[in-house]
Amino acid sequence: MENAVRKIRIVKKSDAASLEYEIGDVLTVEGTWYGGVNVKGRSGIPLSLDREEYEEYAEAAEAPALASAESEGLRSGRIDPFSFQLGVMDCFCEMVSSGLKTLAMSHPFSDRQERDSYLEEVKRLCGQYEILFYPEDEALLTALFPKEANRGKPLFLFYRQEETLNSYLKLKKEQQELIRQGRYTRQEDRRLAYSFGQLLSYPEEGIVRLIQKAEKEDGREEQTEEEQHAI
Repeated sequence: MENAVRKIRIVKKSDAASLEYEIGDVLTVEGTWYGGVNVKGRSGIPLSLDREEYEEYAEAAEAPALASAESEGLRSGRIDPFSFQLGVMDCFCEMVSSGLKTLAMSHPFSDRQERDSYLEEVKRLCGQYEILFYPEDEALLTALFPKEANRGKPLFLFYRQEETLNSYLKLKKEQQELIRQGRYTRQEDRRLAYSFGQLLSYPEEGIVRLIQKAEKEDGREEQTEEEQHAI
């Protein structure tokens, strides 16, 4: 009979700077040591975890029946929307804190009320990672992301230095001025999208790919010269 594969779930992160694991990750045990277990991180790097950082994990199909729907959902891996969104922001905050990203954005929210329901948790995260945040009512709408999917959607911005926020707001102001003057062409839209992508620390090929994808979703792959002025 084959030995059962042992898995653990991360419940505490002792090394806050590590990008190799996050709270909620389920990892396969490679071995043990006197203080815990050995696993492989997200990039395949071996990690030694302390006992307080994890709990034993059972696959949903193998787990015994649970007493409540809440614990059943946790065991099967289902996560409520609030926790999922918070986990995403935690990841972005860590990336900004470690210098991997100059600017990061949360996923867009349906309205300001939903966004603001996360405010206290966002303050806690930014305090933990020693970074700053900005409640934005609508992200800069350029060819970088589908416009209609993000129009009117509030979100949070995360950054380490005030000059980063100033650079972002400068792009928004420049866009507004170009629109006011009737000079916001498709070329200008792409130029601002590229600058926005650089601020988000995306590689050049990633920016190009995102622009192509966004324009396809917005139905703007092919436009006449006149249509370009109506972006």
